[in-house]
Amino acid sequence: MARKVSIRKTRRLRQLLAQRYKLPEPPEAKDTGVDRLVAAVLWVDTAPEKARQAYARLAQEFSDWNEVRVSLTTEIGAVLESCGLPASRAIALKSILNKIVAELYTFDFEALGSRSREALKAWFVGQEGVPHHVAAAVLYCLYDYDRVLVDADVARVVRRLGLVPPAATEADIEAGLAAVIPGREAHLVYHALRQHALTICAEKDPACPACPLLKECETGKARIAELEAAAREAKKRAKARAKARAKAKAAAAARAKAKAAARARARSEAKAASRAKAKAAGERSRRRHAKKKP
Repeated sequence: MARKVSIRKTRRLRQLLAQRYKLPEPPEAKDTGVDRLVAAVLWVDTAPEKARQAYARLAQEFSDWNEVRVSLTTEIGAVLESCGLPASRAIALKSILNKIVAELYTFDFEALGSRSREALKAWFVGQEGVPHHVAAAVLYCLYDYDRVLVDADVARVVRRLGLVPPAATEADIEAGLAAVIPGREAHLVYHALRQHALTICAEKDPACPACPLLKECETGKARIAELEAAAREAKKRAKARAKARAKAKAAAAARAKAKAAARARARSEAKAASRAKAKAAGERSRRRHAKKKP
């Protein structure tokens, strides 16, 4: 990426994000790495009480996590759904458990922590059946991952904020943010950017007027200017249509009035003609009577 990410702008954005978004309650401490792994998968995007219930139900329904690993996805999904979690979370959980057993023949998630940052990330991110945000939750909760992970949602926000060029790839963005975001803030910044993408900075029709980052976002300012211009144009067109309707209504009223006047004149003329005819008839009758007199 040719252009470096602005440290000053990033600092201002971090402050604004921290004011708006808070990290969710983390999973409760567990004894083993696999316990923490299961908790992290359940906790992501889930109310803590529902995640606790799901963890307890899984521990109750299955003898251990290996039984979860070898059980049908539908069976695990049914348990999760009964606790208010998406059944699809079972796919991610089984995928991770199956992968580590296939590679290490054990649930030794602690051993993965000794790998390099990139190797650790590569182990989880992009794994089939594991959404990016679930992999991110595991990396942050289990391994205190110290970089801001970037998916399509996070990348969209960063590009629109002008921190990177529009053509910057997700890998470019991740590298750029790593240079300016302290490791201790990586989890919060990732969470805040993702929540912002999902709630405000949507791919289509972003809610720019309600954006807490608007003063730092030229894209948002330009979009609001476009919306305001479109609103003014729409108002102008509506006013023109209203004026045209009023003019047409006035013309119709004038035509109706003219027709009514014409009908009134016709009736008046008919009455006058009738009176004249009657008068003439009367005059003729009087003349006939006058001639008959001796």
